[in-house]
Amino acid sequence: MDIAHLRDFITVIDSGSFTGAAAALFVSQPAVSQRITQMESELGVRLVERGPRGVVPTPAGRSLYRDAQQLVRRFDRLAEDVADDPHSIRGPVAVGLPTTAAVHLAPALFSWARRHYPGIHLQLFESMSGYIQELLRAGRLDIAVLFRDDDAPRPGETVLYSEDLHLVGRAGCAPAEPGAETAEIPLAELRDVPLVVPGRRSNLRVLVDRVFAELGTAPTIAADVESLGTMVRIAEGGEACAVLPVSSADALGRSPGLVVRRIVDPVVGRYVAVCTAQDHYEPPHAVAAVRHGIVEVTARLAREGTWPGIRPAPGPGPSHR
Repeated sequence: MDIAHLRDFITVIDSGSFTGAAAALFVSQPAVSQRITQMESELGVRLVERGPRGVVPTPAGRSLYRDAQQLVRRFDRLAEDVADDPHSIRGPVAVGLPTTAAVHLAPALFSWARRHYPGIHLQLFESMSGYIQELLRAGRLDIAVLFRDDDAPRPGETVLYSEDLHLVGRAGCAPAEPGAETAEIPLAELRDVPLVVPGRRSNLRVLVDRVFAELGTAPTIAADVESLGTMVRIAEGGEACAVLPVSSADALGRSPGLVVRRIVDPVVGRYVAVCTAQDHYEPPHAVAAVRHGIVEVTARLAREGTWPGIRPAPGPGPSHR
């Protein structure tokens, strides 16, 4: 088994079928199937389950997939380091950003990397927070920005900022004076307000469910929506509201009639941290540089007031094991 076999195995799992993997690898479907069978024979374990709906990894396959991601990326970085100036920082860095953070952070980080480290090739993944966390655990990402309930120190993490959540919607959905953008609304008044929120894998959904449960009730979920833009557009329609940080509505072009009110009694807040995959390996120079860039860019955007609603962590600095 060599690095090419690991690449083939990763492609099969990502594609979910031998046919899809064959198309991505520009080989025949029987050839891909034979390669996986050969790997299973060499390792003495079944790596995938083959069925009419495609291919899924076994527990052994999931373990190999996670480690293979790390090995392939480290191999690629090794090739970059040998081929180029060993004193320059370069190579691919995979960064996962939840959508609410990506709106502001992604373009600023892209510009920062091009200006300071042109040899670094950013791979930016934007999705809901639950999926980003899964990708980090699976070894698909080098760095992820994730939500936390507190600012307690954790290995491989640096707290970036904290933010409060707001009710976003038309006045008819959650009564308020038009234009009362700094108004507040007690959480208890939202019991019967129809809400659009992400699915249950999302940190935002977990937080919403928890704070309502602490009041002895449950939110009125009108729909699970896995798109920040769609949530805001539905809120603009007036039939349901969204629960979001204030920066999300601003960044997507808030319409004049949209009311944004801070949720209080209790205030619903969360912390946001940049995390590296240090359960698997120590960050190489390129990953450490991008992690520093995320901290630096976040602090600058908050200082300039171009990322509204966030409170930078005091004196952030890289955390180490």
